[in-house]
Amino acid sequence: MSAKSAAFFDAVENRRSYYNLTNKSTLTNEQLQSLVEKAIKHAPTAFNGQQTRAVLVTGAHHIKVWETITEHYLKTLGGNKEAEEAATKKIATEFKAGYGTVLLFEDETVINGFAAKIPPLALKFPIWSQNSAGIAQHIIWTALELEGHGASLQHHTQVSPEIQAAITTLLDLPPTWISSALIPFGIPSGPPGRGADKVFSPIEDRVKVFIE
Repeated sequence: MSAKSAAFFDAVENRRSYYNLTNKSTLTNEQLQSLVEKAIKHAPTAFNGQQTRAVLVTGAHHIKVWETITEHYLKTLGGNKEAEEAATKKIATEFKAGYGTVLLFEDETVINGFAAKIPPLALKFPIWSQNSAGIAQHIIWTALELEGHGASLQHHTQVSPEIQAAITTLLDLPPTWISSALIPFGIPSGPPGRGADKVFSPIEDRVKVFIE
């Protein structure tokens, strides 16, 4: 690694999960919109499919998204009151308490269109779509970190079809937009994580190198 990539890797290293968000932002809503738009525009996609979609919500829209998620998420807990109380508190304090949320989706119309055009690769396009989704998520998350926000990656909309459908209805989205993740964000009021230092597995077990 050289000095040319050092700043990039500093940003990658500093991108952490924050669960102590405030309802404040270092950026205007217009600047946040520009950040999300640039990430989605330039995130690579297989065959240049450009199937990744994003929705930015702040203010009352952000609150309503998490209230809707809470309402339908509780229905998946089997009537366990203790679990319902814990989930309600966690969502309220760790996600809804933030300034806004970026919701990420993959458009099945594009994915299925490529599958129909190239049948031998039909089963690969959903996999490649998730690759693209992860790249877009990382770009947005890291950019928010650079701008002084804390954020985390959540998947409540994937827990049940009812939650996905409720968000689709709430935001008036096409039914072909399938949720891949949510990124709640805001200026953090404390350090990242949940109190413990991040532990890394030995890098030699994760990276193999063959060079001459």
